[in-house]
Amino acid sequence: MRVLFATDGSDLAIEAARRAAGMLADFEATVLGVVPLLLAPGTEVAGIESVALPATSPETVAQIDESVTAKIEADIERTITAIGRPADRRVVHGDAAIEICRVAEEGRFDLVVIGSHGSGFLKRVVLGSVSHHVLHHAPCPVLVVRERDDD
Repeated sequence: MRVLFATDGSDLAIEAARRAAGMLADFEATVLGVVPLLLAPGTEVAGIESVALPATSPETVAQIDESVTAKIEADIERTITAIGRPADRRVVHGDAAIEICRVAEEGRFDLVVIGSHGSGFLKRVVLGSVSHHVLHHAPCPVLVVRERDDD
């Protein structure tokens, strides 16, 4: 079984990967991190979640992108440690929800694992939800690991 673990480096995403790996028997892992698009001021890409930067030079945008990419790479390493087995590493740029589905399809993965904060309906409608989008658009089954309710 080929499993795509999507991570944003949050404690929830890493815990979701750890818990999911504990439920699975024999699998090949790939850990995916998505770097958001960094856009110059006044630039918009319809339907794509991005980070709009204040007025800045192309060099500064490149430096920020490099820094964010390095952080995502470190997050991927932390996730692989949590999984407890070797894994392929993948970093892509774009909208997280769209890119997770694209990579899952192109890589012909059997399962996508993603964490969810379990936010309510209103928050999903207003803010959107990566896990919600992936659940409904991925080309394979999706395991959504919710945040534990410790109450």
